[in-house]
Amino acid sequence: MKKLFLLTLGLSAMLTLTGCEKDILDEQPESVLVPSFLSTPQGLEAGLTGSYAGLRTYYGSSEETIFMCVAGTDEFTTGIFSPSGLDDYATGLLIPTAAAPTNVWGNLYRYVNNVNGVIQYAASVQGLSTARIEQIKAEAKVLRAQYYFLLVQTYGDVPLMLKFVDAPTKDVVRAPQAEVYQAIIQDLTDALGAIADKPAQPGRVTRATALHLLAKVHLTRATHPAKQATDYADAAKFAKELIDNQTRYSVGLDALSAVHREGNENGKEVLMNVQFNGDATFTQTDPFNYTGTNLFGWMWGSRYDLLPNMVRDIPNMRPYARFCPTEYLLNSFVMPGESGPTLRSTDARFGTWWTTTYFVNRPGNNGGSTAAVVGDTSVWYPGYELSAARLAQIAARRPAPFRAIPPSQYTREFYPRMKKYDCLNRSAVNSPSTRPFIVYRLAETYLIAAEAFYYLGNTDQARDYINVIRERAAAPGKAADMRITAAALTPTFFLEERTRELTGEMVRWFDLKRTGTLVSRVRSLSPAVASRTYGVYGSAAAANIQDFHTLRPIPQQEVDRSSGKITQNMGYN
Repeated sequence: MKKLFLLTLGLSAMLTLTGCEKDILDEQPESVLVPSFLSTPQGLEAGLTGSYAGLRTYYGSSEETIFMCVAGTDEFTTGIFSPSGLDDYATGLLIPTAAAPTNVWGNLYRYVNNVNGVIQYAASVQGLSTARIEQIKAEAKVLRAQYYFLLVQTYGDVPLMLKFVDAPTKDVVRAPQAEVYQAIIQDLTDALGAIADKPAQPGRVTRATALHLLAKVHLTRATHPAKQATDYADAAKFAKELIDNQTRYSVGLDALSAVHREGNENGKEVLMNVQFNGDATFTQTDPFNYTGTNLFGWMWGSRYDLLPNMVRDIPNMRPYARFCPTEYLLNSFVMPGESGPTLRSTDARFGTWWTTTYFVNRPGNNGGSTAAVVGDTSVWYPGYELSAARLAQIAARRPAPFRAIPPSQYTREFYPRMKKYDCLNRSAVNSPSTRPFIVYRLAETYLIAAEAFYYLGNTDQARDYINVIRERAAAPGKAADMRITAAALTPTFFLEERTRELTGEMVRWFDLKRTGTLVSRVRSLSPAVASRTYGVYGSAAAANIQDFHTLRPIPQQEVDRSSGKITQNMGYN
């Protein structure tokens, strides 16, 4: 008999036996659990912990999900590799049988079902206090809301599975997005009444997480056909509650230099994260086995290892060169009045989170000079075009010249590197990151609040929230230059400020979709393919993108397994 599986139980491969004495949330899956074990206190606790593991499959350890959130936008263009046409919307690659949308769908539903099991069995389990059961259910509902939020934004109408599936089924249909959003909001609202204000362990979701996610969901739904009249007001309300009660939740804005500092991934600005570390029993450390690996830090590195006097090393990360920054992205950090060497000097986010200079670590390598001195400049991305005289000066430099690559010569291999996710605590040059991955942080709460208040007509309040973030981002002595007036606020400004603050944090594709600007901004800001001195730059994204690309294809196997009850998104038939 032909097997028809839409969803598989998967608990035997997902749940973890873990104790609360752990310093962090141990999401590693075990293979000894069966669904009936959820009816015991130990099994329910393990089921909840195992349900967190779905976050690992989405954040950090999947190149496919990183591409789905970052590539094919106005911020980054094609690097040296692209899966499933996600960077350029290639007609023959971004299709229903493509690996990326198929795998993401399967993983998210796998963990939705795990969470459903936890919620179902929590109602009857014996041996746990009522308070503990309510906390378990609340955490589970926040996780389910997060998983469904990713699903509905990515695929549109999706099956709304709120009960535990313990046998194969094909009797499943897509629910309207309005129903999915309502279920997400209901889960988060339910969670507010019982969930802890602060995490018992790093990695657990809290009331602060739920408030942030509620604000974000309402802001997202506000521009959707399923919108409700109160969405902007609700987004503002939940964001403001979190901002106004930072002491209660032990959260706050960090100094700019600390936001993405290695070792601060559980810091006060973090509202939700995914745990990774250097323990091989918890985090995959094999550089060529990506299961359970945090490979996020590799994505941004340009190919410095191919340039003169350079060799691959730990500080400069494994140069995967997946995402080349666009002109729009780099110029978003340019403030009025800046030019030449002063470009990007007012907004300190660029200097803090980007690398523009590499230093000699192997004299003579890659055709370099044996006279080069370790620690001297090897490669410089000035961020502006250099005069012939300045180039001649660099060429004549002693003891050795360095390579200067201006914006007109950026390619898929050579460009400034975003360093938010650099990890020095690695054992070898190709080893993955040991850092936890930050999913949500308080700075975004301020941006959500500002945007919601703007659309409510309270532009002064919106301005004040924006200026909190911009003043933190100011270079020394530049706070006044970073402040804006209410008159400066526009929908485009909010998108640009989210670029400056959140670029690379797996939100941009969703931001552009939410604001109805994905197609227009890719067409106007994603660079076309061009040949340059050191290689090729750009992609065909602007030429290929169509209106239907605001949704990903439904996996063909789900259409087939449901005998067509799950229908395909328009444009992918």
